[in-house]
Amino acid sequence: MLTPEKVKQQSSTRAVQEMTPERLSYLIDEAKVRIELFTARPFADDDGRLEVAHFRLVEAMALTDNDETLGAEARGIVSESDQGYSWSVERAAVTTGSPLVDSLLRQWMTFTAEATDGGNVKAMIL
Repeated sequence: MLTPEKVKQQSSTRAVQEMTPERLSYLIDEAKVRIELFTARPFADDDGRLEVAHFRLVEAMALTDNDETLGAEARGIVSESDQGYSWSVERAAVTTGSPLVDSLLRQWMTFTAEATDGGNVKAMIL
């Protein structure tokens, strides 16, 4: 399970190092919710692979934690011109906001599906 102290130890970025523990706790919780929405399943605290994706998402969110980025994200703006006159909006797919984390989560979901034989019902013929 990620904690603000653990995130600060693992990250070498200045944005994370300068962030308050309260703000990091908020980002950790928000990242957890984004992962649950993306994977459509409860968060697994004891999975080391999922923790890597969780950490990367928290770090990415910390690096983009400013009013302009958060405002654009809230409006669904993917890219915006210098003058602000044109922008593109993409709402087609559920995403965590980080392509790297989305890729890690897809791989994690594939791995966990293979590890559990792809289902939760077993039939035995005697």
